[in-house]
Amino acid sequence: MHYVAVAHVDLMAKGGGEAVAMNVLEALQDDHDVTLLTLVEPDLETLNGYFRSDVTGVEVRTADRRRRLLDAVEGATGLTLFNLRNALLNRFVAAHADEFDAVVATDNELSVPGPLVQYVHTPRFARLVVSKRVGEDGFLDHAYDRLSYLLGGYDAERIRDSRLLTNSSWMADVVQDAYGVRPSVVHPPVDTRGFDPRPWDEREGGFLTVGRLAPYKNVEDGVRIVDRVRERGHDVHLHLVGPAYDRDYRERLADMAAERPHVSLEGEVSRERLVDLVCTHRYGLHGKRYEHFGMVVAEFVAGGALPFVPNDGGQRDVVDGRDELTYDTVDEAVERIDCVLSDPSLQRELLTDPGRVERRFGRDRFHREVRRAVAAGSTGDLSFRRGTP
Repeated sequence: MHYVAVAHVDLMAKGGGEAVAMNVLEALQDDHDVTLLTLVEPDLETLNGYFRSDVTGVEVRTADRRRRLLDAVEGATGLTLFNLRNALLNRFVAAHADEFDAVVATDNELSVPGPLVQYVHTPRFARLVVSKRVGEDGFLDHAYDRLSYLLGGYDAERIRDSRLLTNSSWMADVVQDAYGVRPSVVHPPVDTRGFDPRPWDEREGGFLTVGRLAPYKNVEDGVRIVDRVRERGHDVHLHLVGPAYDRDYRERLADMAAERPHVSLEGEVSRERLVDLVCTHRYGLHGKRYEHFGMVVAEFVAGGALPFVPNDGGQRDVVDGRDELTYDTVDEAVERIDCVLSDPSLQRELLTDPGRVERRFGRDRFHREVRRAVAAGSTGDLSFRRGTP
């Protein structure tokens, strides 16, 4: 039994990164004494229900003083300061790292002493690299990064010396550009349980957009794409599924849906409802550019749907880079979708065996890879400082 800390800013955000963190906790809890270090007190019962995980017996420590500072700064600015959150987490974890045999970070970069395994969804402090790939940022963005980096007490050498994991081959390139070290690709855990794909001919000819209802997900573009596909004679509809963290944006989407009988704003739904929607609809439509991986895209495939995704980021891994399923612009999305919807034989050719999704992206596979990474530690075999081997 060894003492392992898992570090994550806020599990209650309920995104793909939080799914990774919950699965890391579940993967390690039987073999190690696991403590969660976080800024926000989690409701593990709610999270287990949401992610269909089974995290039990994990000690939780929260950085109350640092969280109060964060609340004050975010309240004053009206902004969600993700890099500052990571900086405060780094300070908190660094103060307690010597109490553990290893630290596993699941919320991007940490630089703390001792054996460190970290799952980098995207480099928080590498805007000079990331901006070239996802669009340029201004002086204030870079100044904010630098300030957060200094406040967090980051050390790039410690990041390079840790055992780095990431979610896709595209993101591995980004991390390598940022730190000069290529991480191992460990695809996130896709929960394929419950998916029972309905035969293609029995599915509804509609689209699903699943994920946080936020501007950076380009949900409005998805609505416009479906509008234009309908103009080409395809009788399709669209469900918008996911939690909303921006009230004004949700109201904007609600107004768009109210004007269109073919658009349904579902909001946050139960896992059972989500699985049912995926298994009974033919198409998924993903709008986020430069997605780190795109777990929902893999869920579309697991449920027997055809996903259309931007032609960038880690989501290309899921669709094997097929041109028919990727697009660079709204106009191109309309053309690609029109082509596929007009050709039933092409639709069947593009479908992926759901069993292949389980082998490539399943939860059990993820748990095994996480346990191996922690056992290996940051450099070679992990020399545990506490506990009994």
